[in-house]
Amino acid sequence: MNWKRLAAAITVIAAVAAASWSYLVITYESDLGTMNIVQVDLTDSVSDSRIDNQLVSLDFASGAEDLSWSSLEINLMVADGVYGCSFGSQSNSETDDGKVLPKLGADGQTFTTVVDATDTESYTYFDVAQQLESNQSEFWMKFSSTDIYLNGDVAWAFVEGADFSEVHSVPEVMSNQTQDRLEWYEYDMAVHRVNPNDGVYVLVKDEVSFKVKFLTYYNADDESRYPTMQIASIGNSSFPALENTDIVVPSPCGIITNDLDSDFWNANETIRLFENGVNLCDGICVIELQIKYETINVEIELQKFEIGQ
Repeated sequence: MNWKRLAAAITVIAAVAAASWSYLVITYESDLGTMNIVQVDLTDSVSDSRIDNQLVSLDFASGAEDLSWSSLEINLMVADGVYGCSFGSQSNSETDDGKVLPKLGADGQTFTTVVDATDTESYTYFDVAQQLESNQSEFWMKFSSTDIYLNGDVAWAFVEGADFSEVHSVPEVMSNQTQDRLEWYEYDMAVHRVNPNDGVYVLVKDEVSFKVKFLTYYNADDESRYPTMQIASIGNSSFPALENTDIVVPSPCGIITNDLDSDFWNANETIRLFENGVNLCDGICVIELQIKYETINVEIELQKFEIGQ
């Protein structure tokens, strides 16, 4: 046997395998987001001193899918300001720091919340109802790297395979087992990625109930140890965070739609963005539009435009 040739062959095979693995990791694409393309119509746009003008009309190019309002984030950048568009409230931009970062979706009811779990020696404690960082005694969930635990007084269930929009009530059977960590993800060895399990958690504590869907383990810069969740109240439960003016404020940009489906921006639906009691544009006004779906930027045919000419 020619040992040199064998060693060379093994080296080549190992190099090819390493190159293939590197290619898979580098070219990995998340399942989050949408292929929809947003079209911009400025026909009825108005820019003057009033505080209720229509600024832009939006719809989708052909071949689109329906998008859940709870997963959408729509912002207008005008001058040096960033203004959220929703059916009610937007996140207070002054709270964009700390280890818990909640962002209110366009439905005005659902938060997309990122938790900093980068500390492997201690936990980040999270109050689901308040959407705030908590402490060791009053938390709902605690995070460290991939480890997530529930507090002992939280009842929970996992609705496997359910979409976030499909869960409206507390399941009849709930678990009180909180000693073990949540088995909320699978590890993909092919690309070395943490992928959340498909389904929705239901959490109940102090007579309030919430649905929680893990979207990703990565932040906007694709850094790991940043679990990101969609969170909304269910049933007749209150959501204290929505009443906290340190977290949410009235949205200066409203959404108008004639569609009766309040859960989805449908593929064939046109929406209008208008000033909601705030004068955003007066005279010539340059607007930059940003839309995210499941934390991923949506393609817009005309992202930056001018009205009031």
